[in-house]
Amino acid sequence: MLVCKISMWIVKYITALVLMIEVANSHTFLDDSCTLQPFGSPGVCKLMSHCKYAVKQLHKYSYYPQICGVQRREPIVCCPNKNKIRQVRKPGEMSKKKCKEYSEYVNEIIRPPILLPNVRKIKRNECGHKVSPLIVGGEMANIREFPHMTAIGYKNNSDKLRWLCGGTILSEQYILTAAHCLHDKDYGKPKYVQLGTTNLFDKSSHRQRLNILKLIPHPQYMYPSNYHDIALIKLEKPAKMNSYARPACLYSKPEISFERAIATGWGDVTLDGGVSNGDLRKVTLKLVDNDSCNSSYIYYISKKLKNGIVKYIQLCAGSNSENKIEDTCLGDSGGPLQIHHVDDGIYCMYDIIGVTSFGKSCSGESGVYTRVSNYIKWIEDIVWPSI
Repeated sequence: MLVCKISMWIVKYITALVLMIEVANSHTFLDDSCTLQPFGSPGVCKLMSHCKYAVKQLHKYSYYPQICGVQRREPIVCCPNKNKIRQVRKPGEMSKKKCKEYSEYVNEIIRPPILLPNVRKIKRNECGHKVSPLIVGGEMANIREFPHMTAIGYKNNSDKLRWLCGGTILSEQYILTAAHCLHDKDYGKPKYVQLGTTNLFDKSSHRQRLNILKLIPHPQYMYPSNYHDIALIKLEKPAKMNSYARPACLYSKPEISFERAIATGWGDVTLDGGVSNGDLRKVTLKLVDNDSCNSSYIYYISKKLKNGIVKYIQLCAGSNSENKIEDTCLGDSGGPLQIHHVDDGIYCMYDIIGVTSFGKSCSGESGVYTRVSNYIKWIEDIVWPSI
């Protein structure tokens, strides 16, 4: 065992060190609580021979343990408390784990049409899309094709409910959207999130309309700036996950190797200020390099965009067609820019690469999206804090 291999000179050296500071530590005893520095992790005072962590740190890295005191000439050291230490996780690890878990909601559990021996329930695949080449041109989305899509509703005291922004389901209780969607100049803060349907006015049984409990803008977002335009919405109660409403995956790689992506929203499809008929629409957009995008917005550099388009926190996508105006538009703010998830054997899922931020008023030119990969740790620490 590792503990048995502690050389006598190590013990003697530590003991001598302890004796010099014993008086200063006379109030710290075996099994007392301590704090490991410099990380501030919780610990407990243990005999050196009972703390593998301290022995390894000294033997392998020549790192002297944090001394609590001494007992019968054996050092008492601050040892990590395994029951309280929070494991450090890499950004993206939890997103990947939850992506696989949430992909199971594509299957609907039903009773078999024919009674089979020892079989009470079976899984029925309810995937609403197929991985195929992305098609140029906006069109209506199919039922269950984008089950992570949500509409964000606003209502003041004297007006009807308005669906002004979109969002993405991340978990049973959290929605991803744009920070500028957390307040509208005419309708104030959003109050509702609707999910489980592709039509805003659908009243079917799988529609869910939930109250908002908390609005969480990114701490670096400062209105009216367009930077860090990303936010989370916490629902008052968990949504029911099924094939109509289930989370999307988060794309955590800083570089995107794809040429095209899909934008979805309930926005203005008439481009003249007319009202949408309430159907969710999808459009395939071409990802635009940072230099070209900056050229498009050279005259927009102001207090909203004082440093131009910043690559590591933003990305651009625009029309795939020379003859048609295709873009995310009014009412699409906060909605996802997504690609098909094709790795790890995970089936029927999308990766969210961007959050719709702003554009040139439905012009068909490149729209700007908040780059999700830069905010993975912030998202994970809020949505899955203790998993």
